[in-house]
Amino acid sequence: MTKRFALSLAIAAALATGAIAETIAAGPADSQDSSVRVTVKYTGKGPVDETHRVWLWLFDTPDIGPGSMPIAALSVGKNGDTATFESVGAAKVWIAAAYDVHGTMSASAPPPSGTPVGVYASSTGAPEGVKPGDKPAILTFDDSQRMP
Repeated sequence: MTKRFALSLAIAAALATGAIAETIAAGPADSQDSSVRVTVKYTGKGPVDETHRVWLWLFDTPDIGPGSMPIAALSVGKNGDTATFESVGAAKVWIAAAYDVHGTMSASAPPPSGTPVGVYASSTGAPEGVKPGDKPAILTFDDSQRMP
């Protein structure tokens, strides 16, 4: 199974079960706390705005697949914004994102088929972990990877 397909299934499964809590926050985090900051850059077709948000999920494992459950979710309504996950308890997390093409997504339902998705990854394409308190992770993605 490809990493893209596994990521898509993991997001869909977690959202369908309602197993994660939605948190929406933006802005700089205190470097002494346990926040994870993610600067999101969507370079695909379509605007990022209050109707077409970018949704983000944190995982406590790099093995993002059908059995993985996100530990938190949030969204941003402006391209290039930095989203902040507050009080992250995991020592390291991995980040996935999806662009809300139709303006209908929420943290309680899976992204529709065809939704652009991405992960914070190393130059090899493998998901890369982020430690709470690190400088913001920059997650850039486009329309090349989509939910099945």
